[in-house]
Amino acid sequence: MVIKDKIEKIIDELRLVAAALDETQLTQAANACSESKRIFFSGMGRSGNMVKALAIRFMHLGFDAYVAGDASTPAIGKGDLLIAVSSSAKTKATLNHIETARKAGAKVLLITSLSENPLISDCFLSIPAKTKVQSVQHAGSLFEQSVLIAGDAISFYIKEKKGISNEYMDKRHANLQ
Repeated sequence: MVIKDKIEKIIDELRLVAAALDETQLTQAANACSESKRIFFSGMGRSGNMVKALAIRFMHLGFDAYVAGDASTPAIGKGDLLIAVSSSAKTKATLNHIETARKAGAKVLLITSLSENPLISDCFLSIPAKTKVQSVQHAGSLFEQSVLIAGDAISFYIKEKKGISNEYMDKRHANLQ
């Protein structure tokens, strides 16, 4: 069961990251989302894949959710939230999105592996996938997995806090597939 052993190792790493997450940061991130009608997501590479998945989840919750760079994404502005995901907090395109969002009056939530807030955002969520957990996985796999799980946990928290039903979310599910 070599592959099953790998699955168990990945789950163990995810448990370590989950245990190291800061509840205050998670709650602040959830509140920033809850207070916004429109949420924009930015991430490059595999982080970009994670933000696309989270955008779908937030759309199911009833938010207007957009991914930066998609052709149908409108201009960001005051009252909006940009969720920017960059493990290093140095990804050029993501930093450009943060700068544009801030100039437009939007709030920014930065999700990064850095342990300290680089002060380029209004809200900060550290995913300690590189600082507190030594992963056996390649590159940023643990970070990306953790972003998706933390994002889903935040959306689950918002779902319960707002009393959103599964039926409501199901009705918002895509039917042009």
